[in-house]
Amino acid sequence: MTPSTVFGAPWGTSLKAMTLLGCASFLGISLVGLLKGSRSVTWWILMVVLPVVTLAITACFAVRGYALESDTLQIQRLGWRTEISLNRLESATIDSHAMDRSIRTWGNGGLFAFVGHFWNRKLGAYYAYATKLDHAVVLEFPDRRLVVTPDDPERFVHAVTALKSWGYEP
Repeated sequence: MTPSTVFGAPWGTSLKAMTLLGCASFLGISLVGLLKGSRSVTWWILMVVLPVVTLAITACFAVRGYALESDTLQIQRLGWRTEISLNRLESATIDSHAMDRSIRTWGNGGLFAFVGHFWNRKLGAYYAYATKLDHAVVLEFPDRRLVVTPDDPERFVHAVTALKSWGYEP
């Protein structure tokens, strides 16, 4: 097994702002529920527990980094990894505007990460594991597109290209 090449996942301004706003909103709802709410179990669950649990679960899906190992891209999360085979990868292209004007069709649109299914005119349907949108790298497969945002897009594309040149067939 070859050693992995690791990349950070820096947070862009939009992710920082959306996460701050989201955390403040969810924690504010919980605080209001604690201080002003009814003492019924339903109220307590909806106003106190649900917002805190939502934040905790969403934080677990945050993108902390990316690692390339053999023919696999590992999306590093909080305590676990998502693995994506690069066997059928056709290309890796830097595109700082790849996610511009995207519509989120299913997923997280900015609470700790931009993760899920998105669509725009430029890429069509795609899946994103993104934190800093202007660092976007588009990975093209025969049947799908994937957007990642490593800390060094040029080094990432070079590393993916090097994997292909070592005999990992797309």
